[in-house]
Amino acid sequence: MNPDETTRLLRNANSSPVPAIRLESGPTASRLPSRPPLFSIPSSQSVRSYKSLNTVNDPIVDSYLNANSNSNSNINNAGYGANNSDDSSSIARFNVFKNASSDFDFKAYVAYYLPILNWLPNYDAKNSLLGDTLAGLSLASFQMPLVMSIATSLAHLPPVTGLYSIIAGATVYAIFGCVPVLVVGPSPSSAIIYGQVIEQIRHAGLFESFTQLELSSAMSFSLSAVLLGAGFLRFGYLDNVLSRALLKGFIAAMGFIMIINEFSSELGMLELSKTQPHLTNVDKVMFVVRNWRKTHVLSACISGITLAIVLAVRYVKGILVSKHNFKSAVYFPELMLMVVITTILCRYYRWDLQGVDIVGDIASGSSASLHIINPIDVSKLALYKHTFHAAFLCTILGYFDSTTATKALGAKYNYNVSSNRELIALGSTNLVVSLVSGMPSFGAFGRSKINLLAGATTPMAGLIMAAVTLLTISYLLPLIRFLPECVLALTTTIIGITVLQEVPHDLQFFWNIRGYDELTVFFLVMLTTVFWSAQAGLTLGVLVAIARVIKHSSRSRIQIMGRVPNTNVFRNADTLIEESFAAFDESVGSTVNSPNIPDFHTSSTDKYSALVDEIEQIEGVLLIKIPEPLNFANVSNLKSKLSRIEKYGTLLVHPSQPTRRDFNNNTIKFIIFDCKGMNSIDSSATQVLYEVVRKYTQEDKINVCFSRVPADAVVRDKFRMSGITEMINGSYHSYSVTRSNNSLTNMSSLEFSYPVSLSGMGDGFFLSIDQALKSIDLQNV
Repeated sequence: MNPDETTRLLRNANSSPVPAIRLESGPTASRLPSRPPLFSIPSSQSVRSYKSLNTVNDPIVDSYLNANSNSNSNINNAGYGANNSDDSSSIARFNVFKNASSDFDFKAYVAYYLPILNWLPNYDAKNSLLGDTLAGLSLASFQMPLVMSIATSLAHLPPVTGLYSIIAGATVYAIFGCVPVLVVGPSPSSAIIYGQVIEQIRHAGLFESFTQLELSSAMSFSLSAVLLGAGFLRFGYLDNVLSRALLKGFIAAMGFIMIINEFSSELGMLELSKTQPHLTNVDKVMFVVRNWRKTHVLSACISGITLAIVLAVRYVKGILVSKHNFKSAVYFPELMLMVVITTILCRYYRWDLQGVDIVGDIASGSSASLHIINPIDVSKLALYKHTFHAAFLCTILGYFDSTTATKALGAKYNYNVSSNRELIALGSTNLVVSLVSGMPSFGAFGRSKINLLAGATTPMAGLIMAAVTLLTISYLLPLIRFLPECVLALTTTIIGITVLQEVPHDLQFFWNIRGYDELTVFFLVMLTTVFWSAQAGLTLGVLVAIARVIKHSSRSRIQIMGRVPNTNVFRNADTLIEESFAAFDESVGSTVNSPNIPDFHTSSTDKYSALVDEIEQIEGVLLIKIPEPLNFANVSNLKSKLSRIEKYGTLLVHPSQPTRRDFNNNTIKFIIFDCKGMNSIDSSATQVLYEVVRKYTQEDKINVCFSRVPADAVVRDKFRMSGITEMINGSYHSYSVTRSNNSLTNMSSLEFSYPVSLSGMGDGFFLSIDQALKSIDLQNV
C-alpha cells in the first residue's frame, strides 16, 4: 500500500475528521472575491438595521447596496456565496471604485495640500478675529526684538534680516502649514550654526566676493531643497529617529551658547571683541575673564538691572497663568516694554554719549532695504559645496525642533498633522526666506503655546504678526535708533535662560527611572556642542541615534514558547517561568508559617522543578516564535539566538557558558516555528531561513513545521520560490508516513484528528500552534 493510500484510509477511519481546506491554484482556479473597502456605520444604527436599509446617505456604502446584481450571480455560479444574500453588496468591489472615482473631489484634494483654501474661505471673523488679532500683536511684541537679537548676535546678519524672516515665514506657512497655531520664525539654534559658518568663512578669507546676505541665502536655499526633497520622497517618518534626550541635550547646549554669545555685548565689550576674534565658546568665556577689568560699568548695570526686572515679571506671569488661571497675564509684553523703556531712557539720558553702544540708524542704508537674491546661480556652486554640511545640520535640527512642536500641538489639540506635508510646508517657507536672504525659519512649541494662550485659533494670527512686522519696518524702525545693544542682546539671553529652566526637570526624570543611557546621550551631545561646535554636537547626536536604531533593528526577538498549564495558550517560556516563580513565592509566603507545611524547603524545590518541567517545553518538541518582520538587519541575530537555544534550551544563559544539553533528533523530534507577527521577510532573511530549515530537516533529521504564516502573498511566494515550502511539506509527509505505518499496527491510535492546515501552503503549515501539536503523536515523540 502506498503512503497516499494509507493516509486516505486513516482519514476515512477517523470518526470525526477535520478536513484540510484547500483552494485550487493556477490560472483557471476560481477565487474568492476580495474584501470591500472598510466603512463605518453611524453609531445610531446597528449592523442589523444597516442591512435592512436601502441607503445610508454615504456614496461608498450606497454603491455597495446598489451594486450590479450580475456580479453577485457570477460569483454564485462559481460556487461561492450562494447563501450570502445579506452580503451580496460586498462582492461588487469594482463598481465601488468606479463610482468613487467619478465622485472624486479635486478641490478637496488640492485643499489638502494647500490648507489656506480650507480655512480662509470659512474664516469666522465674528468669533475668531479678536483672538487672532490679540495673539498676532502679542507675538509681534516679543518676536521682533528677539529675531533682531538673533540676527545680529548669533547669525551675524543685519537686524532687519530677522524681521523679513518673520514676514516670509508666517505668510508662507499660513498657506501650506497644517497646524493652524504653529508660529514659524527664525530658530536660535540654526542661527548659531549660520553665525559660526559665516565667522569661519570670513576669518578664513573665503568667498570674499559674496556678501553675508548671499551666504545666508545660499544656506537657506540648500536647506529648503533638502526639506522639499524629503517631503516629496515621503521621508517624514525620519522624525522618529532622534530621541528626546538627544534633542534636549542639544537644546540645552543652545541655551548655554545663547547666553555665552551675549557676554561681550552685555558687558560693553563689543568693540573690544572685534579686535580680539574668538570663535569657540571657550574662547568667548576666556575673553571675558581676561578682560573683565575693561567692562563698561554703565552697560553692565543696564544689562543686570533690566535682566532682573524682566525675569521677575516673567516669573510673576507664570504664577498668574499657571496657579491663578489668570490667562490675560500672557498679553503683558515685557520684552516689548523692555525695548521701549530702555530706548526712551537712553534717548533722554544720552547713554550713547557715555559709551553705551546703541543700534543706531538701521532704517536707512542698504542693510534696511529688502534684497531679493537669486539663489540659483552657477557661480555659487563652490559656495553650496562648502556650506551644504551646515545647511543639512540646520535642516535636521530645525525640522526635529519643529516636528516636536507639531506633535505636541497635534496630540493636545487634535490637529491632523502629516509629517510629509510639514516637510513641504517648511521647505516652501525657507525657499521664500532664501529669496529675501533671511534666516532659517521653523516652528517652536514655546511661541506657539503663547499664541494659543493669547487667543489664536487660525493662521490669521501669524498673518497679523507679519503685517505688524511689515509696518514696523516701514515706519517704526527710526524710533529704535537709541536702543542699547546690551538690551537687544538680553533678548537672546532671556530665551536661553528659559530653555535651561526645563533641563533640571528632564534630568531628574531620567535619573529617577535610571535612564542612564539617555543621560549619557544628553551630556555627550550637550558637552560636544558647547565645547566644540554646534555642527559637531548635532553630527555626533545623529550618528548616535542612527547607531541606536541599527542596534535595535538588528536585534531579533524570537521566543521559546511554552504552554500555560492546563490551557491551550502559549507564552514566552522564560517569562512564564519568572511569573510562575513570583506567584509561587507569594503563595508560599502566605502559608510559610502554616503548621500544615512540615518541610517547606523540600516542597518548594520540588514545586519549582515541576514548574520548569511543565512550562519550559513539551517533551521532544521545540516551539519557537518569530514575532517580528525578518530582514537583512536582524536575521543574523536570529540565527545566533537559534544556536544559543540549541546549546542551552533558553536565551537566559550567557553564550560563554558550557553547553548544557545535546541538540539532536534523540532529544528534539519536532520544531514548530510560530510566525505570528512575521508580516514581512526580505530576500536575505529568506536565504538564511532556508539554510536554517535545511540544517534541521536534512542534517539534524528533525521534523519542522510552521504555524500562523501571514497571509501576505509576498511572504508566501518567497517561502514557495525559495524551496522552504517544499522542504517543510516533505519533512511533514515523511513524518506522516512513518506515523501512519506505526498506526496500522495499533488501531487505537486512529483516535486523532487531522488538523486544518493553511490554504495553499501544504500539510506542514498550520493555523495555530495547537493545531500543529495535534498533528504530532506526542506519546511517541
